[in-house]
This record gives sequence, structure tokens and C-alpha cells, in this order.
Amino acid sequence: MLRNQAHFNPFSDKFDSEKISKDLETYRELKKSGEVINDYDPDDFNALNIIEATPLFNAYFKQLYDYMKDAINKTQAHPENIIKYLVAIVNSQTSDINREVVDKIENINSAIRLEEIATFQVHSAVEGNPINAIGAFEIQIDLLNILINYLVYFLDIKGLHDNFNEDELEHITRYMFSTSNVLCVVKDSYDIVTWEDGRIVEMPNNEIHLKYKDDTYPVLQRIGLHRIERNVLASKVEFHNIYLENSRIADVINLKRKKAVVTELRINNRGFIDFQISKTTQHIINEEIITGLAAIVSFYPHINLEPLKNLNRLNIQDLIILYGELLSLSNSIENIFSEQESIKDSKLKCYLARIKKKELISYLQNLTTYSKAQIESFLTVIESDIYLKKSRINLWSRPLLKTRDVYFFILPALKAPNYLQMIDEWLESAQYSLKDRGTALEKLIKSDMVRFLASKGSYAIVPQKQKFILSKKESEEIDLIVSMEKMVFIAEIKNIKFPMEPRDYHNGYKRLKEGAEQVLRKRDFILRNASSFEAELNGIRGKQIHVAVICNYPHFTGIEIDGVPVIDYMVLQTYMNKGEITDLKVEFNEDDSTDAEIINTKRIWTNIDDFYNNFGSYLKNPTIIEQIDPFIELGKSRITMEEADPRMFMQVAEFSS
Repeated sequence: MLRNQAHFNPFSDKFDSEKISKDLETYRELKKSGEVINDYDPDDFNALNIIEATPLFNAYFKQLYDYMKDAINKTQAHPENIIKYLVAIVNSQTSDINREVVDKIENINSAIRLEEIATFQVHSAVEGNPINAIGAFEIQIDLLNILINYLVYFLDIKGLHDNFNEDELEHITRYMFSTSNVLCVVKDSYDIVTWEDGRIVEMPNNEIHLKYKDDTYPVLQRIGLHRIERNVLASKVEFHNIYLENSRIADVINLKRKKAVVTELRINNRGFIDFQISKTTQHIINEEIITGLAAIVSFYPHINLEPLKNLNRLNIQDLIILYGELLSLSNSIENIFSEQESIKDSKLKCYLARIKKKELISYLQNLTTYSKAQIESFLTVIESDIYLKKSRINLWSRPLLKTRDVYFFILPALKAPNYLQMIDEWLESAQYSLKDRGTALEKLIKSDMVRFLASKGSYAIVPQKQKFILSKKESEEIDLIVSMEKMVFIAEIKNIKFPMEPRDYHNGYKRLKEGAEQVLRKRDFILRNASSFEAELNGIRGKQIHVAVICNYPHFTGIEIDGVPVIDYMVLQTYMNKGEITDLKVEFNEDDSTDAEIINTKRIWTNIDDFYNNFGSYLKNPTIIEQIDPFIELGKSRITMEEADPRMFMQVAEFSS
């Protein structure tokens, strides 16, 4: 009920404490009557604790929501005008943060690791205190998502206009933005304990602590996110070098790009963009396209380049190329902003950048060979239209904010795109289901397993069929079976969406739990009927039997569900291939090339006996988790103001400084 009933949601105007009280009374009556059997259900126990705190969370929501209503009633300013100022605020702050990060990197003389970048601290105009640099970018989008989704409720109010006092509206918008910071982190923490099976604990000194379900879970999440960043970066470096050294690959990437570049860009006093494009003698390398393709190579190698449904024959690579050209325009806008003085000395509206739809289409037509219809299809999968109320605004997956026929450039959303989440959004828009993606991943894994195991003995086989039939009435579809001389490995393969929010993690975990239940059932089916499958699996009896759920993303790698270890494909690939993990140091040269040096190699197994002996423990605690875990520490982060009563803290897992 906490997750699905609107009147239980403290961040909704439909929150109703009286109705909740009636529901709780019904629950207590059911317990007394014996219909609720388990008095010690930890799920219900934790849910009841969360319910007790919902009025406190609702107070934070009402403070901001009521202020919005009062501000709109007082100024009679249309929500679009407030949104303009909000966009300008995040652009100005992003420009400041970017300058600070660049200065920090330039002042470091030695090579740095990605783990060190993750601990960079910058000053945040939102927080008021130094915070993590990556978090400083991300919080801008989280705040905009909350504010814009609330503001759309006021779009239909009659009598609102564009005649307002600029200084007054700027002051109101700034206050709204800074106030929403507390609401944002409080809401996110509430969503974590509600959707990810967390708990609320009352502590001494009038403190409330919000915690994950266990201490391991947030650590493994943080390691998973770090591995994604590291793997995409490594793929980008490799892809970059291939692009420079292999003209055939470069020609394929540039096939639908024109030899052209933006030579002049201006932003007028209303924030509208004007640009000049000139022809060049060769294709200009676009790092954004390289990054997008690196994300595909890292985590979606199983997705082919066939045209996607309902997108005018565009494929994933086409979408990456168009998005890369859009980001080039965004980078040019950022350069203009960075040349301006600090926000204290510049008018806020100087950080507003927008473009009419027809102009953006023209820009993309001048830089690529895609048709107008194809470009319009591309825009439909990256735009967040505030007037399209059937779906919630999410600038992470759809970073181009649209009002009528005008697009706003929001630098933090465009500057560091999460390609993986956007790719999932694009695939869903094209009706490419998670099940279909899982089937594609299954084919890739089977093909790779055959290749990896070719050198590991003649007993190693990977059946290509999926259905194992005992009789017409009894059979099982098994995603992956690897049978070797001394072991049988049975796995369920699950493709999940890239999780950004607590509800995404909940849905991902739910899908993996289904996989754990399935693989245990299928293992028992094989063992129960071993005599029927002995021949095609080169024997079953006497061998070690291992099971796992294999996922496309590493967020859940290292957890166990019902005793079944969850791993990602890269973890399995590392073990089954060469059984080694290498650390690289990369240096970027002035000519844009890179030099990579192996600084460490970790062997997971050295011979076939090690291979068999270490496999079970490796599934439960992969070596890559062991390597990164010492750099992560658990702590708590205050999510309310210092003077709040009570003060609330959220459990966090971060890289140690």
C-alpha cells in the first residue's frame, strides 16, 4: 500500500492521514481475527515504521508545494516563465562547477585514477557546502525533475501571463530551487526505504536514520556504478584509438555525418540560439559519439544494428550519432557561458539557451545525412514535453526539455549523459522488450562460452537448445547450461533496465528474484531427471553443480537471492575467458591519441584445477568486488537542515577520501 496507494504517498497532494488511519485499523482487526498470520513479518514491521513517519515527510512536500501555489497566485506568472529561470539557474551553477572541476584536474601533476575523481569535492550553490563533484551535477537534474513535475500541475490555470517583475520572479525561483534541495534528498531517501525494502530507525538526540535493508547492499550498488563508469571509460579509450588508427572504422562511424562544423554561435537576449555552419575538408572527431558507442560496446554488445520500430529505420548507432551532434551544440553553448563572469555579476537570464524545433532540425540536417522525418523521430525519444501530461518528466532519460515548439538546453542533463539509461529508453520506445533483450544476451553468452571453453577440455559443452524435454507434460526452458569435466553450471539470464531511481532498483531486484526462483527449479529438474540428460551433458552425477542469475548490468553483482548468487556478464566473461583482471594507466597525448600501460594483473585461476576449485566462491564473491570493496566506506549523510526537528540522516556508501 505504501508503494501503490496515492493516499499513502507523503509527496502527493492526495496524501490522506485520516484514510491511512482507517486502513491501519482494518489491518489491526485482520490481525486480531487471525487473517494476518505472521505477527513478525519484517516487511510489514518496517512498513508500519515508515507509515508513522509519513506526516513528517509530507510536511516537507507541503512547504514547497504551498510556496509554489502562493508564488504563482502572487505573481500571476505562467509556469513556463518559472521554468525558464530554473533552467538558467542550473546552467549557471553547472558552468561554475565545471570550471572548478577543470581547475582541480589541471592542478594535479600526476596520473589520477577514476576512484580519485569520484572523491572530488566542489562548492555547491545548492548545498552551501563542498560536496562530491559528480553529485553536484546530478542534484541539478534531480531538483529540476521534482520542480517541473510539480509546476506542470499549474499549466492550465487561467489568467496567468508573461507580464511580471523580473527581479521578483528571479528571487522567487531562486528560493524555490534552494528549498527544493531538502525536499529532493528527503524524497529520495524515503523512496529508498519504501521501494528497496529499507527501514527507519529512531535514534537518541532526536534523530531519525533511514537505512538500506542491510549494510552490504549499498556498498555493492556503489561498486556496480563505479564499474560502469570505469568500463565505459576504458572502452572509450580503446574506441578512440581504433578511430584514429583504423580509417575503415572511422568511415563507418562517419558514414552519415557530413564534413561540417559550427563556426559561429550566438545567443540573443531572449536566450535563442543562432549558429553558422561551414564545410570542412575532413570529418571532425566527435568525442560524444565515441562515448555513446563505447557504452553500447560495454553493456549492449548483444543489441544488433537493425532498424528500430516506429523510428523511420533509425538504429541505435544512428541515435547515438544524432545525439552526439546535439551534444556538440550543447558544448558550444557551455563555452559561451564559461566566458561569462560569475553568477553574482551576471544577469541570470544570460544563462538561458533555447532553440526552435525547426532550427534544431536544420542544424542536424546540416551536420548529418538523416532526413527530416528521421530527425523528428529522434527528437521524439529524447524530448520531455511539459504539455504531454500522460508521462512524468524525467530529464535523465529525456534530457531535451520542450515547451510548445521550443527546446531548452539544460547543461547538466546534456553535459554528462547516461547513455545506458537513454539506450534503454530508446529501445522501449521502439517496443524492444526486456524479454527480447534477454534473448539477445543469451545468444551472445552462449556463443562466447563456446569460444572461451574451446581450450578447456573436450568435455566442455554448451547446449545451444533452450528447451529440455522429459515428456509432453514436463519440460523446462533453461537459458544457459555449461557442462565440463568436473562441474555443471546452470544460469538464468535477465536483462534489466538501467536503474536510476529506487523504483527502478525495486523492479530490477524483482526481476532477478524471479530468475533465482526459476534457476533453482530448473536445477532441481535437471538433477531429478539426471539419467535422461546424462548423455547430452557429458555426465551430471558426481560433478559440482553451480547456479547463478546473470544480469546485463553490475548494480546487483555480489548479492545472493534465496541462496543464488547474482553476477553480471562481465564477471562471468572474465572468469571463463583468461581468468585475469588487468589495471591500466592511460595517458592522453597532445595529438588526441592515448598510451595505455598495464600496471597490474590479477590472476583468478592459473590452471584447470584452480578453475574448478575457485568457481563456486568466485560466483559468490567476484574478484572485482574484492578489489574495490576496501575503497568504499559506509556512513551517514544529513538530509535535513542542521536546525531541523527531528534531524534525518540517510545511510550512504562512498569512496573513502
